[in-house]
Amino acid sequence: MSGTSFDGVDAAIIKTDGEHYIKRIETSFIKYSNREKDLYQNSILKNYKKITRLIDNKHKLVIEKIIKKFDKKVDIIGLHGQTFFHYPNSRWTWQYINSKMIMQYFKTNIVSDFRVADINKGGEGAPLVPIFHKNLILQKNFDLPVGVLNIGGVSNITIIKSKNDFLGFDTGPGNGPLDLLIYDRLKIAMDKNGSIANKGHINNKIKNKTLDLFRKKFQTISFDRNSLDKVCLTYMTSLDIKDALATLIAIITEIIYIKVKEYNLKNIIITGGGRKNHVLVKSLQSKFAAKILVAEEIDLDGDSLEAEAFAYLAVRSILGKPITFKNTTGINKSSSGGVLFNYKG
Repeated sequence: MSGTSFDGVDAAIIKTDGEHYIKRIETSFIKYSNREKDLYQNSILKNYKKITRLIDNKHKLVIEKIIKKFDKKVDIIGLHGQTFFHYPNSRWTWQYINSKMIMQYFKTNIVSDFRVADINKGGEGAPLVPIFHKNLILQKNFDLPVGVLNIGGVSNITIIKSKNDFLGFDTGPGNGPLDLLIYDRLKIAMDKNGSIANKGHINNKIKNKTLDLFRKKFQTISFDRNSLDKVCLTYMTSLDIKDALATLIAIITEIIYIKVKEYNLKNIIITGGGRKNHVLVKSLQSKFAAKILVAEEIDLDGDSLEAEAFAYLAVRSILGKPITFKNTTGINKSSSGGVLFNYKG
């Protein structure tokens, strides 16, 4: 799994029946270097050949690394790939990975292109992970309703109301605008732990202008990261880096709160890279009445959870079980998805 943040490629090995049994076995990660991130952020299309070779190679390396740790053959590999573009209004999405090459290299069946079937049937192709979140959280015996808030480049949430009642949607911006701003200004990958934002002050005028712009621009249940980043950074040029980061965190928090408050959640579990930004977590804690926990507090791996999800979805795919639902992607009827690359030896 390589998310919209392009920080690296996560891999996970799980054992699952594609339903309620989910056991994490191994995890691994290989990061992209600053030079590689530069290449990606400069222009995907201009650097297409270099970027696609890089993505394929990183995926190959991280799969080799985790299989070596596991020391056994896996049954199937689920590949999400790298999202280049996601335009739900135009009904198209593009996650790049050379599945055929990975299949031939590892001599293993592959499932990828998880979003295409949903898009073709009228859904938005995202989010895909709610069915995984639901069955994972139901193992934990929480008081419901519970939210699983994944803060990656884009933020998305799964709301688990009961054993059979759940929904999911993108809330809006996550780490994306924070990472892009700090990279543009300071040429560093992230504001580690939110330490720079912690020294800043929120500019409420710019916060409110940005929230107004967000409301005008976005009416979908899933988002393209590039579009979100552009809107979030529109008015930030007048602020110094500390105040800009603090103001962005306030904007991200407010958007999440507006989207989620109606569900009266008792617990919110934060996963993804955003859980490491202490200022963002504190901001969410101050806004919500729900108990806010990071993944590790309930024995989940907040870094590998999305990779685990696509391993789980790969199994559901080969079993013909649905992975997208009306209450997640907006599709009219629950649908399986994914494309099987069948290794024939």
